[in-house]
This record gives sequence, C-alpha cells and structure tokens, in this order.
Amino acid sequence: MRYVLVGGSAAAVSALEAIRSVDKSGRIDLFSDENVPLFSRVLLPYYVAEELSKPLLNFRSADFFEENNITAHIGVRVQKIDPDSKTVTADDGNTYEYDKLLLATGGNAIIPKIPGVDKDGISTLKTMQDAERIYNFDGERAVVIGAGSIGVESCISLMRRGFRVTLLEQLGHVLPTVFDDEAAGIIRGVIEQMGIEVITGERAIEFTGNGRVQSVVTSTGEIECDNVILAVGVRPALELAEPAGIEIGMMGGITTDSGMLTSCQDIYAAGDVCETFDIARNQSFINAIWPMAVEQGHIAGLNMAGQDKQYAGSVRMNSIGNFIGIPAMSMGVTRSDECSYVDEECHFQEVKKRTKNTYKKIILKNGCIVGAIFIGVGQTQRCGIISILLRRQIEVSDYIQTLISNNLSFMDILPLLRRYGDKFTEPEYKELMDTGL
Repeated sequence: MRYVLVGGSAAAVSALEAIRSVDKSGRIDLFSDENVPLFSRVLLPYYVAEELSKPLLNFRSADFFEENNITAHIGVRVQKIDPDSKTVTADDGNTYEYDKLLLATGGNAIIPKIPGVDKDGISTLKTMQDAERIYNFDGERAVVIGAGSIGVESCISLMRRGFRVTLLEQLGHVLPTVFDDEAAGIIRGVIEQMGIEVITGERAIEFTGNGRVQSVVTSTGEIECDNVILAVGVRPALELAEPAGIEIGMMGGITTDSGMLTSCQDIYAAGDVCETFDIARNQSFINAIWPMAVEQGHIAGLNMAGQDKQYAGSVRMNSIGNFIGIPAMSMGVTRSDECSYVDEECHFQEVKKRTKNTYKKIILKNGCIVGAIFIGVGQTQRCGIISILLRRQIEVSDYIQTLISNNLSFMDILPLLRRYGDKFTEPEYKELMDTGL
C-alpha cells in the first residue's frame, strides 16, 4: 500500500501514526511545504514571548520520521493532484503515486485587502517563518488587528517583550467567536490591566509609511506603530482540492463523510482544511483547532489503512487561560443563535452564574447542553463532565442547577449517569470518575 500525506502538522502526524498502528510496512510519503518539521503552531506565541525556545515547540522527536519509516519531503510543496491517475506532482519535479491520499493542508492566514498591507513590519502569525519575523520585530509600538485567540495571545506576547501594544477589533468585543460579551468583558479587563490598549468596534482602513509601516488608520483615528500583526482568521487551504474537483462545503472547507473520506475515491481530508459534523450546531462546520485535527487525522489514518472507523463529530473547545492569567474556557456554541436547523419546536435556555471576577454559563437546546463558558478561578474544574454530556447529547433539564453549581459532586449526577449508561463509553466513564467529582 502506498500512502501520500500532504501536510506536516497535527492532522497529518496523527494520521501517519494511525496508519502505522495497522500497516507496519506500507510506503508513506509525507509532504510539508514548511522547512521546519513537527512544530506546534499553538505554541508560536510562547516563542514570540521568549517563553519557549525553538526546540521546545516540537511535538515529536527529531527522529520521528525515521523511527516510523516515513519518507518525509520537508520544504517540498505538492503542486497538483490527479485523482484519475492517483498521482501527486511536487515542486521537486517528481510525480508520486498513491493508493490512499490525505489532504491535511490546514488553513491560510487571511490577509485583509487594506491599502498598504504589503509594507514591511506587517505579518501574520501562522508559520515558523512568521514567528521568526515577529520575533525579530524592532521598535516600541505594535498594533494587533483581530481579537480572536491568536490576536489576544499575540498582543500579550509582544507586551511581554516590552512593546506598547494596541489590540484592534472591528466587532463589539474581544474573542467574539469564543466568548459572549459578558465573558469577554471580564477578559478585556484583564488584558487592559496588563497595560494593553483595547479598541473594539473599529476597523483598520489603511497602513501608512514609506516602505515600512508607520501607523494604522482606523475608521475613527490613527494609531502610530512600528509593527503590525494580522490576526483576522484563517481560510481552508484549497489550492490542491479545488482543481482536483473535490467537493467543497458551504462553510468553505473540504466536504468529508464520517470516515473522513472526500468526494473523490481514496482521498481523505482532516484538520483545518475540512468540514465535519459539529455536534452542538447540528451541521457541518470547520473547527480549526488542534485537538480536532488530531481526532480527525486519527480516524482518517485508520480508514486509509483498511479499518472502518466513524468520526462522531466535533465539539469546539477554546482555552486561553495560560496567556491571560485566569482560567477561561468555552465549548460548543456561546450563544443560542449560533445553532442551526432551529424550528418552532426548539426551546433554548441559558443558565448563568456571575460574580465580579467569575462567570459560568450553560446553554441548552431542548434540555441538552450545546455550549458552555467558564471564566475565573474555580470555574473550569468540572469542564470534563459538561463536555461529555454535550458530546452525548444527554437530556439534563432536571440537573442544570446541579451542573452549574460550584459544589458539584459525583453523587449528585450518579442517577443521571445510570439513566443514560448505555450512551457512555468506558473511557468516558473513567474520565468522569477521574475528574474528582
């Protein structure tokens, strides 16, 4: 069996490990267009902040490919897929045959069409090359555009390096896709206490400077700066999939079935490039986060090696507590209006508990958890049980006040677990026991 994997990050590595767990001898060619292999993208802000050296960014050892008998084409870009001949053509001038192909090409950082965006001193933070560029930023002032997870982590990284930083977000609050406005308000306060200026509801319309950026012109003013980080999101990298005729979904990612198979025979996809079923939203969605890429890559790899494994779907989870200094996590949807396929029979309920510095919220649809937010010390310890109940779509209407309590105990929910015992897997039972409830 000949396997070709395009991509060198979480999904691709998880897939090749899954393949090797079944097929010890099949040929595996892995292509990564980045020159630095096996680094964790989620750790790049720590590198920028000088909190982790480059070797500590690696999530596998240097001899990983050799140990697993992988032919790794590092710094080699695949230029074309031919599903009819079952070949890929690379920019090293060679063509490679495959029996099974995985597309784990991830996402491309979005570069907004703003005048002056090509000036020196402006960078995204997606690749190791980006991180090196930002690590070597000169000057004193920086603007980070986009207050998602990468934007927030980037501005804190630069602040720790001694920069005066402004965080600019065109929507109404920070972390708009991760938290609701009430949770975001707590986090904004923490960020501002660090000395970071936060501007929301305002967008960048121009970058000034003669060759190098000197300021960001906004919809209401101008911010002088020496450097800019663009953190406005990512789009699935479809440069190979679209010309090959692979079906693209309504969310803009590669369409996959529950086995991670695309619309083309023997071509699979996993990670940030593809759409999978989102349990909370009840629709196909792109959950571009590391743990989901690992899960999807594992399922794809097993199926490429001849197994029959199904992906139950994803639940988006975000945690930025390590950077902002307080526990902060969300899962599923953060507002009930994010759910799709809503009809007149759907009933939503949002249950909240708030103090000055803590916030907890659970969102239910027809009695089943579809989302949750936890902010503050002592609020995130019981996330495991909430996550499992969400994934299994357990009806919890009679237990919602118990679940949102700070004094939740295992005995409190034991009747619930017994009632739906057939829906939990053995590992999930173990996780419930190990949470210390």
